[in-house]
Amino acid sequence: MKVIDVSQYNGVINWKKVAKHCDGVIIRVGYRGYGSASLVKDKRLGYNLTNARLNRIPLGVYFVTQAITEKEAKEEARFTVNLVKKYKLTYPIFIDSENANGGKGRADAGKLTKSKRTAILKAFCDEVKKLGYDGGVYASQSWFVDYTNLKELSKYFIWCAKYSSAAPSIKYDAWQYMSKGTIDGIPGYVDVSNFYKKSKSTDTKKKTEKKKEAKKKSAETIAKEVIAGKWGNGEERKNKLKKAGYDYKIIQKLVNKLLK
Repeated sequence: MKVIDVSQYNGVINWKKVAKHCDGVIIRVGYRGYGSASLVKDKRLGYNLTNARLNRIPLGVYFVTQAITEKEAKEEARFTVNLVKKYKLTYPIFIDSENANGGKGRADAGKLTKSKRTAILKAFCDEVKKLGYDGGVYASQSWFVDYTNLKELSKYFIWCAKYSSAAPSIKYDAWQYMSKGTIDGIPGYVDVSNFYKKSKSTDTKKKTEKKKEAKKKSAETIAKEVIAGKWGNGEERKNKLKKAGYDYKIIQKLVNKLLK
């Protein structure tokens, strides 16, 4: 899926034209000041979200972090969710971790340990999840390798930037491969990514469903358990069987057959 990401720096976007050329857009919600630590909303957030939605472009959002504590990361997550909660999101809410102001930011390279930075990224994603959204982490390949404990982030959606014809060498769910893409409707250059899935939780849900399916007993086994009194009687039995994913009529028919 061809997905672009935009911010106020992309100027006035003609979303009707853009809709014809991409499968989704990740819109910047805002950032934390690299010096003041204040939370700032992107100046074109409302315009971009509203018009992308009106043109039926699948949405995701990102926030550029400068958090130096888990508490600040959670604050960033809540700030982001409060600004986007009236919009339907197809893609995750990402925390963007990178240098600011040429490496002079409060949370830039060398100013946090790998463990501390990783904990901050996890805190953001977990808070987003608690608020009902999928969380993801955006960074360059070198940033993921040099400044995070990447294995600890594997349960979140990994959006990796590497401007090359060669794919990233780390495990990723989306690859931002270009920063100088051109799309009709956007003045100047725009970042372009390949998203290989829309959500990390979709895969988790499928795996969970498969595990549940694998654990299911045969209808005949359940029928024998019913006869043994393990599933109760009447409505209680019907409700328990339904909740466990079994067809009450089929089970009851087998019970009647076994009792003849």
